[in-house]
Amino acid sequence: MAEMERKERPADEFSEVCVKIYSRILSIGVLIVLALFPLYYRDYYYDILEAKYVFYYMVMLGLFGVVALATLVFLVIDRVEYQFYYTKTFLSGFSWKEIKNHVLVTDWFLLAFLLVGVISTLQSDYVYESFWGNEGRFTGLFLHLIYGISFLLVSHLYRFKKWHMNVFLAAAMLPLLFGITDFFDLDILRFKEEIEGSDRFSFTSTFGNINTYATYVGMVFGCLGVLLVKEKSFWKGALYTAAFAITSMALIMCNSDNALLAVGLVFALLPLTAFQNRRGVTGYLLALAVFFSSAQAVAWLNQAKGSTGVRLEGACRLLVSLPGLWAAALICWAVVVALWALDLRRGKAALEKNKDRGEYGRKFAAAWGVFLILCVCAGLFVIYDANWGGNSSRYGSLAYYLKFSDAWGTHRGLAWRITMEAYREQPLLHKIWGYGLDTFGLLTIGYRAETNAICGQVFDSAHNEYLQYLVTIGPIGLAAYAGFLITAIRRILKKSEDKMWGMAIALGVGCYLLQATVTINLPIATPIMWMLLSVGVAGCAKKAKIR
Repeated sequence: MAEMERKERPADEFSEVCVKIYSRILSIGVLIVLALFPLYYRDYYYDILEAKYVFYYMVMLGLFGVVALATLVFLVIDRVEYQFYYTKTFLSGFSWKEIKNHVLVTDWFLLAFLLVGVISTLQSDYVYESFWGNEGRFTGLFLHLIYGISFLLVSHLYRFKKWHMNVFLAAAMLPLLFGITDFFDLDILRFKEEIEGSDRFSFTSTFGNINTYATYVGMVFGCLGVLLVKEKSFWKGALYTAAFAITSMALIMCNSDNALLAVGLVFALLPLTAFQNRRGVTGYLLALAVFFSSAQAVAWLNQAKGSTGVRLEGACRLLVSLPGLWAAALICWAVVVALWALDLRRGKAALEKNKDRGEYGRKFAAAWGVFLILCVCAGLFVIYDANWGGNSSRYGSLAYYLKFSDAWGTHRGLAWRITMEAYREQPLLHKIWGYGLDTFGLLTIGYRAETNAICGQVFDSAHNEYLQYLVTIGPIGLAAYAGFLITAIRRILKKSEDKMWGMAIALGVGCYLLQATVTINLPIATPIMWMLLSVGVAGCAKKAKIR
């Protein structure tokens, strides 16, 4: 027995050392993707998509190589020191019983999603193009395999560190501030020296297209919204407040209607956690105060700059033109200050008497949930009424956003129409497994003359990530992707060791997923979403384990 204990203990210690080394290796990849990747560019906007794509997959392949090399070293050590004790223990975990017990539901959905991607590629009429995505936006099977492998490695072997996430948010302020300077056409990094006309303001920061940039800013906005509401430390709260103000201004100044989807989601969902206690209510009102103040600041700055720089249009212009914006900001600030003063006045005495802790339970959050459900139902009715009820005129200027047509959403309606028409024309095999990842441009090649005549452009993407997956990997692949996302976010919300950061990551990813209904899946912002999701799932275990 003593001999057995002597053999088992070093193996357990060796396992722990392996996990720590894996985690440190993966930490490098996490920090590169979350902090450095958003800042990377090669030849300004001229090759921004390809440059980001190559940078990301080279970093990931390098990371996979280092993990494989470390595994080989561990194998040699295990052979020399422990006679393959550790390796045999690891391999014994691949029985069906062990796999069922230790593989997450999220992992099964991910594996199903990748498997469908492989099948879709193999049965595609364009196997090469489906694998590499070279006829689209480089989001072929190759990139999806990298997403999947990185998720499995990070979610299982990386140990969550709050400071890594703070580095992500701190680094995010740089491209956001750069985007703000683009609003005034300062071009401090000389990205636009050779760009003229309207195209000059269609690109911004280190992301290129304003909608892609809005997707990134939306993720940052979602994370900071939770941190601002939940943070208890005064100094950290002050930093998150300043960052939230910068992010709010950047989100409006990017001049993308998509950005306001993130705003709506954040302020709609935050009360579900904030309204459980008085501190949360104060934090929510503070977030509103900061956002309203930022919007009013943008309104003043936009007026002061005149015709220089970006001309605000669409929903962003409507937002900063709302009457009483400054009054709403002042009211929110006044209530926040009053609540702070009230807490300071009675805080210690109430705690000593075990009274007035300001805990409300779930009742107010539940009431807000019911309110949200009613709002969603009302919204669905309005959309139905405007489109199929024939009553779009009753909604005035909002009819532009409510009634779908080819011109809707800068011709996103046109892209969606040809998407579904092309899908309906496909044979059964392609309807089930899709046309092949990132082959949308090839699928809809017959519509190019029509779309060019209508809006002067051709589409190589559906401008809706979910429709894109439907036609490229079929309904089974789309269902697997949805299952992966839903179970991952659910696990983060329920199992995160750090609830505040878990909610922050979940809401940040949620902002991406909502904007994905009107944007393109690109290897510019999408890798950040996958990494955030991976880190969030990794934070659901106290310690990573190798079994």
